[in-house]
Amino acid sequence: MALAGTLALLAVLPGTAPTVAAAAGDGSPYAGALRANCAAYPGGATICSAQVPSFDGTPLDVDVTRPMPGTGDIHPLIVLLHGFGNDKHEWESTSEVADGADKYHWNSHWFAEHGYYVLTYTARGFRDNGPKASHQPSTPAGAAPTCLPPGGSACPPAGTIRVKNKDVEIRDTQWLAALVALAYPDINRNQVAVSGGSYGGGESWLQAAAQAGSEYWSDWPGLPRLRLQVAVPKYPWTDLAYALMPNGHPGGPSQAPAGEPYRGSDLYSSAQGAPDSLGVGNPIGVAKTSYIGGLYSLGTANGVFDEGSLSPQSNGPEPFTAWLARVDAGEPYSVPGRVDDPIMGQLRAAFSGWHSAYYQPGWRIGRDAGRTPAIFSVSGWTDDLFPPVESFRMFTYLKRLDRDWPVDVAVGDIGHARAQNPPAVWQAINEQAWRFLQANITGGRPARTTVSSYPTRCVGAATAADAISAGSPEGLAKGTLIVDYNGSVLLPPTSGATDPDAAVTDAVAGGTITSTSAGCRTSARLITSPSDGYTGISQPLPTGQTLIGIGRAQARYAAMPGATTAVLAARVWDVSPDGVAVLVSRGAYRFDFTGYDPRSGVIQVPLYGNHWTFPAGHRIRLDLAQVDQPTYRPPNPAVTAALDLSATRLVLPVRAQADTAIR
Repeated sequence: MALAGTLALLAVLPGTAPTVAAAAGDGSPYAGALRANCAAYPGGATICSAQVPSFDGTPLDVDVTRPMPGTGDIHPLIVLLHGFGNDKHEWESTSEVADGADKYHWNSHWFAEHGYYVLTYTARGFRDNGPKASHQPSTPAGAAPTCLPPGGSACPPAGTIRVKNKDVEIRDTQWLAALVALAYPDINRNQVAVSGGSYGGGESWLQAAAQAGSEYWSDWPGLPRLRLQVAVPKYPWTDLAYALMPNGHPGGPSQAPAGEPYRGSDLYSSAQGAPDSLGVGNPIGVAKTSYIGGLYSLGTANGVFDEGSLSPQSNGPEPFTAWLARVDAGEPYSVPGRVDDPIMGQLRAAFSGWHSAYYQPGWRIGRDAGRTPAIFSVSGWTDDLFPPVESFRMFTYLKRLDRDWPVDVAVGDIGHARAQNPPAVWQAINEQAWRFLQANITGGRPARTTVSSYPTRCVGAATAADAISAGSPEGLAKGTLIVDYNGSVLLPPTSGATDPDAAVTDAVAGGTITSTSAGCRTSARLITSPSDGYTGISQPLPTGQTLIGIGRAQARYAAMPGATTAVLAARVWDVSPDGVAVLVSRGAYRFDFTGYDPRSGVIQVPLYGNHWTFPAGHRIRLDLAQVDQPTYRPPNPAVTAALDLSATRLVLPVRAQADTAIR
């Protein structure tokens, strides 16, 4: 137990600010704070606001939405977790419609209307800047003396951003949920769910791992014991190091637990390393420069990063700004013998063991104990920050632990940029998620789980009727399309540096695409323009082909001697007869010649994937280069080898029940 000392309520400021409570050993003296400052909001919901100390005394900005009258005597609890740089208002709404898309029928009003208590709070380290949309209620922000204006949970020295460390923010949520259960005895302690998007999606997966690894999800002396039944992560990460710095390698078989083979050796399980490790097995990858820089700027604008506190995490200091500076400095990240640079090794271990669900030991513990929390994970084909592999690797891993593990995945043109986020697709996915939640919140488990995919379209959004389902991510496809370009090229370390498509296809620098704007990203150069790198263009397709899955770009390679690294970035385009090229997918692979990669062989670059139809008569274009900036950090020319490529090809999983080859 974390805290000792006098237990007292400090203040009650009704109407203008939430109740502020003192830190407590068992939480009971300030559970009343979660009932003291309540108000009815438009739409009929009653929301209670308080600033409550967490397990270590750090003030947290909290709202509790009560179930609507007439929804029963005993109620489940759901925790809705906001995205990075956001606050407690993100999932709050005065109507069930909310934004009509991601939050449609998935918000505080919807759940309260269906008999749930809803806990929303501003994550440690972030300000509460108030509502950002007209459907969000104007609940007051916490304003403890140590918190930065205008209020919230950015409250140094301990109230700093820890990027979902399992010893910090994960415990914050468990602590607050237990306090809510203490404050409201009509909560069913065995019926708890969590959900959130992006930052909240990564936490939702970590919370499920925590429940799998322990009999009780939340277990604090003096507070109610809770069990988590369901997690619904949206556009999440499950391997943070790989998500921010993908290496393109399929897995680390040599790092398997004793006596068990590591089976994550396919494109749907690409990872920083083997599960149950600290991300050991594969090299550090290629930094997603524009996203990492954008997230850091967002964090500093809306909160304050931790810069090396010794507690309450158990893995030592996490100096985020120093880590960022080391990533920005670039290669080499390791020395011969696969020994990491000290700072990169610290980052690898922390982001894997303390910030990523894939590496948590709770999954195997839960399998052996019969604890299998139900998970419905939602990812975006066109999400360049957290692509579908973040959900696919966990689906694959959990099904290999226990084929009956209740885990579903839904994918579509949704999530972070460059996704279009069509409302009809979100509404269909949220309906699936709602049915899954209701089927599992009581602890019952479905006999069958699925992976569902919605197509990406530039014109005319997909609907529920367009979804395709299968028993696994790989099962969505029934055949393979092989495009043999048979090209050859020598790619120097700077190849791709002057390609105009690098900027226009970047998810951040290229601008946000929405369903009401121009649609998909198109190439800035004509099909006949020379390429700063390699470009291959297929013959026209004799019949239409629907890509559905991850796929790969492939080539024979030889790295020129003397350097320790190289990068191969791939982009795949759909070229119409008029020459307009639309970006379909991308991917990257980082070679590390200090012991991870041979200096010659066959390279397979995993793509992010898509569910995309190439019409008959269209051609498929493949771009390969070492530089795809600003999406990825360019390799350091001083230590980067030129790559001699030949036998270039694309291998794409397709819906047609046949294997097809074209040139």
